[in-house]
Amino acid sequence: MHFFTLLGGVLLAVTQAFAQSIPFVIDGPLESVSAKDASFNTGGSVTVAGMAITIPANLLVQFPAAFVPYKAFAADYAANAGSYAGWEVSVEGNYVNGVPIAGTFFISQLIGGAGAGVVESVNIDGTMKIANGGPTLRINTPGGVYAKAYTNRPFLTVDEENPSIASFSGFPMCIPRSANDPDCPSTNRAANGDRVYTPKDTSVMAPFIPGDYVTWAGIKNGPEILVYGIVAENVQPLTTADNGDPVYVRVEDVIIAINDATTNTEFGTTRFTGYLSDSTASISVYRLDVDPCTGEETEVQIAAGTLKAGDVRNKFDIRFRDLTTKTLGAREYRIKASKGQKTVAKGIEAGQYVAPISEVIWPEVNVPGSVWPENAFQLFGHLKDGFVFDNKQWGQLNPWPGLNAPTPAKICTGDELNNVPAPGPNGALPVADAGTNILAQQFGSITTLTGANTNAALTDAQVTFAWTGPVGITITGADKAQASFLNPWGTTAVTRTFTLKICLVSDATKCSTDTVDVVTDKTQETIKITSYQFVNKNGGTITVTAESNNVLPANPNGANLQLTFGTTTAAMVQAGPNSGVYTFSRSGVGKQPASISVKSRHNPTAVTATALLRRGLRSIRFMRN
Repeated sequence: MHFFTLLGGVLLAVTQAFAQSIPFVIDGPLESVSAKDASFNTGGSVTVAGMAITIPANLLVQFPAAFVPYKAFAADYAANAGSYAGWEVSVEGNYVNGVPIAGTFFISQLIGGAGAGVVESVNIDGTMKIANGGPTLRINTPGGVYAKAYTNRPFLTVDEENPSIASFSGFPMCIPRSANDPDCPSTNRAANGDRVYTPKDTSVMAPFIPGDYVTWAGIKNGPEILVYGIVAENVQPLTTADNGDPVYVRVEDVIIAINDATTNTEFGTTRFTGYLSDSTASISVYRLDVDPCTGEETEVQIAAGTLKAGDVRNKFDIRFRDLTTKTLGAREYRIKASKGQKTVAKGIEAGQYVAPISEVIWPEVNVPGSVWPENAFQLFGHLKDGFVFDNKQWGQLNPWPGLNAPTPAKICTGDELNNVPAPGPNGALPVADAGTNILAQQFGSITTLTGANTNAALTDAQVTFAWTGPVGITITGADKAQASFLNPWGTTAVTRTFTLKICLVSDATKCSTDTVDVVTDKTQETIKITSYQFVNKNGGTITVTAESNNVLPANPNGANLQLTFGTTTAAMVQAGPNSGVYTFSRSGVGKQPASISVKSRHNPTAVTATALLRRGLRSIRFMRN
């Protein structure tokens, strides 16, 4: 990785004459920071290892556990430049007509800086001492979630919504604020000293105690280490969702491999790795797409999986490659347990973990002499379309870190964040368009309804949407322009009519309607294998994930996928209700099968795959958790 960094800083600068946009990544010391203007979303310029890099407007700086507006970072640097002496940054971007423009920006006192040791003592002031001459650790928790509140370094805080101070299993840990802290009770550690145990109250944190072996990430802050992440590696509190307990999730890696559809390249493997506090739960992974105008999040499921067979650590390791479609990325991903989702003490949401990307693997050129394709930032929605942050609308990166700026998916009017949208022009009325008729739909699949108000004089914030349909059909997102519904199972073609009604917010009697017909007539679902992994452990372990567009429960009318490898045929496990994702994991299978096949209940044609092989790829870290 560091060798490639040198290439990005030197050799690529020389070869810019051969291409108008070529990629770079720079890891090095921060030397200067300046802002372009006083606007909230301003960009500017930074110098890293002697290289001046343009920071576009609308870019957020990624600290280890927080996103910070570039304006705020530049102001803090101007006021406290000495406190950033020796800090390291990682910037990735493209040389655009010879000008290096950043697409992402990560900063830390020491990239990858971490430590490990045994706790010697724990103090109610929010610190704990590491044995054998080790440092004093202080948890930087401004809201006082994990320890006594500390507010002096707001850019370097822990994650107070996800358990970033945790045990090996993800169970949240704490430093007591008093001798009898009800939010960090000593009774939540095993009285007999066991380190694998069930806490007395699974909705409240467990305290660190002497003897815990911890790993940490943080910065040197005077005589202390100010930490934003700790894992008690030898402590594994367990929970049981079937008994009403929450399930805790700890995420170790979010590695996104990009397929940008360029030629002469090969693509890596996306990976989500972590641990659960409940051995009976499974995992689903969602990309968090954000509406750039309202900030509303939409979960898009991209993967699912089970815990590794026979692994007492309750580890999940989900891997897949986007081989036929372009990868779409997001700033953050939500990893959900199949059960045990609830809000627990200090407002932590159990049963899920929202994590930024920890590593991006860009396509690797596999034809010697070919020019490396530019980093495809347009595949990340928050960079291409914008986002909402601090209750403000942030647009596309500008200047765009690529040869041609993409067209944003949506243009904001500025009214979307107001509680009361501005009225439309006098006399302006909505015109509903429910879209063209939708044909050849699959029984058991989800159909998307896409409507619009076609009167350009009115924005979406000035109208309301209401979808209605046949009796017995539940419409998801019925109050939005885009909605969806689940096609019930059947064997005879059926046509269903859906109505879109659009009204003025300022006058609910002024409305327009339109209809769209949906024809459902397909019974043979489409299936694909998204991941096939084999490891030489536990007598040979095979792990497979497959998807079907039939999302009905496996029985009686779902896809009910069956996996065949060698002479073995076995049922795969559906990831959850109304999910087309199925998983399978088994150890003791012997040698790696040359191929596998998956068949569904309603489609006699099986799909096959060979094992995904691990290999070295160009890796770029731009977000760490």
